[in-house]
Amino acid sequence: MSRRALLALAALLVAAAVAAPVAARPPPEDVDGFPVFAGERHDYPASAVENVSVTVAVAANGTSAWTERATLANPETAEAFRENDTLRRLVVTEAFDHRFDHATTNVHARLDGDALVVTYRLDGVVHTGPGGGVLFAPFAGYGNDYRPSGADVTIRAPVDYQVTGAPSAMTAHERVVRWNDSTGTGMAGVSPGLVVFAPDDAALPGLRGELAVVATYGPATLRTAAGGALLYGPGFGLLLAGLLGLSATLLGTPSIAASREQLERAGFVAVLVAVFAWILVVAYPDTGAGPGVVVPWWLVALTVTLPAGVVGGALLALARWYDRGGVRSV
Repeated sequence: MSRRALLALAALLVAAAVAAPVAARPPPEDVDGFPVFAGERHDYPASAVENVSVTVAVAANGTSAWTERATLANPETAEAFRENDTLRRLVVTEAFDHRFDHATTNVHARLDGDALVVTYRLDGVVHTGPGGGVLFAPFAGYGNDYRPSGADVTIRAPVDYQVTGAPSAMTAHERVVRWNDSTGTGMAGVSPGLVVFAPDDAALPGLRGELAVVATYGPATLRTAAGGALLYGPGFGLLLAGLLGLSATLLGTPSIAASREQLERAGFVAVLVAVFAWILVVAYPDTGAGPGVVVPWWLVALTVTLPAGVVGGALLALARWYDRGGVRSV
C-alpha cells in the first residue's frame, strides 16, 4: 500500500471514531403499568396493588389491545376512585399515557369491586412481515430487559394466527403465550422479548414469522454491522495487511513475494468483511439497547483500534524498506 493509501486509511479511522455512545443496559423494568398509588400529587388514600394481570390481544393490522387489572390493597383507595371519576381518570392517565416508550390511546379505567381495570390501545409494537407473519415486540425497545414482577401476563395471538416463537422465559401453546415469575428458568426477564405469530395452516410458519423479524430489525442490524466494521476494521485490517506483507517479503519465495501487495489488500478487505459478518451475526436482531454511556466509541478506537493500525502501518513500512533493499529486493 502506498503512503497516500495509508493516509486515507488513517483519515477513515479518525472519521469512524465519532463520539457515539456504547449503549448501557438500564435496570430491569416491570411489565405491569400500575404504580404504587401514593396519593402524593392528588389527594386520595395511598394503596399498594395485588393480583396484577396483563392481558394483550394482538391484531394483525398492527395494533394491540391491553387490559391491566390490579386489586387495590387499600379499600379506601378503591372507594375514592369509584366516587371521583375525575380523580380516577387523572391518576390512570398519568400512569398509562405511555407504555414501553410508546404513546397509548383509548385509555379507560373502571372499578370492579376493589380491582382497578385499565384498558388501552398500544400502536407501534406490532409489525408484519412479507410472508404474513406478525411480530409482537413491546419489550424489545427502550429498556430491553423487562420482568413480569408480580404480574401474570397473557398474550393472545391475532385471529387465525398461531404462536411460532417466544422467549424461553415465556410458555407458548398454540394461540396463547403466558409469562410470570414461575415461567422459564430463573429470573423471568426477557431481552429482546420477541413474540412471533404466523397464519394458521401456513406453509413454513417458522420462516414466515422470522421474515417479520428480519423486516423489522434487519436494517438496524445492517447499520450496526456497517458501523462496527468502519470503526474496528481499518485498524485491524492494517495489522493483518502488515503481517501478510512482511511475511511474504521475509519468506523470500519469488512467487509469494511478487504478490505481496495483493496479499496485503486481500488481508485488509478480509478483516472488514469478517468484522461486518461477525457483528451482523452477534447483533441480530438489533432491537436497540437502552440509553446510557459506558465507554465512548472514540475511546475504544483510540485504545484498541488505533494501536492496531499503528502497528500494522509500521509492519507495512518495514516490508517496503525490506523490498527497497534493506535486506533483499523483490
